Amino acid sequence: MGLTITRLPQTLGAVVDNLPEHIDEATAAALSEAWAENLVLFFPQARLDDERHIALGSVFGTLHATSPGLEDDHRDQTVFGPNGEILEIDARKDRANMWHTDVTFTETPPVGSLLSMKVCPARGGDTLWSNQYLAYETLSEPIRDLVDGLSAEHGRPPMTGVHTHPMVTTHPVTGRKALFVNRGWTTRIPGLSPLESRGLLDLLFAHAEKPEHTVRWSWQPGDAAMWDNRCTMHYAVNDYGDAERVLRRVTMYA
Repeated sequence: MGLTITRLPQTLGAVVDNLPEHIDEATAAALSEAWAENLVLFFPQARLDDERHIALGSVFGTLHATSPGLEDDHRDQTVFGPNGEILEIDARKDRANMWHTDVTFTETPPVGSLLSMKVCPARGGDTLWSNQYLAYETLSEPIRDLVDGLSAEHGRPPMTGVHTHPMVTTHPVTGRKALFVNRGWTTRIPGLSPLESRGLLDLLFAHAEKPEHTVRWSWQPGDAAMWDNRCTMHYAVNDYGDAERVLRRVTMYA
């Protein structure tokens, strides 16, 4: 059977079945088109070993375990792969249960990530993604006009560095505008008073996180998912107590 791609009924996400062992040009093109259209691709029971994980991720960018040039950015997690491309994330060491977009505190945030679930709880431990195109497009026109001209600071020193990015970005592939702020890393809007900055960011966070903008995936061991960091946020639900949850992830950079 050939590759099949089925859109989910939510505002983002598609399921990819029959992923071949090796990614040829036609498969890469089909996956790239589906990724641009759906923002998140889910691969049920893909069972990616490290070699296939690296090969698939490499179709979409240059791979790093976390942030290029930040050797201490592994948060006590383990790195695998011939060039340290794969970060293993064990929930017993770190739980990022907050809406966020990965590594926006760097000058050039990643294009996306490809995650392979190794061990997951029997119940709980889902992940949600939010469509940031839709978050921008469903703002009222006056608020869109306001945020179109603003930038925001991302980062939480001393844990991270700080970089400023436009609050609205244009996707280099689709040409669509996306809201580019997230509760995890966006902290301040230069040029506004602290009260104005906090009020506007809180409004945008609440709007972007609305259930109407999201898709939710319930994991099984062997599942994989790939998301576009330029137009999504995600949230790992912390509802599984002491159960084990271990995944491996590559992060793609342009």
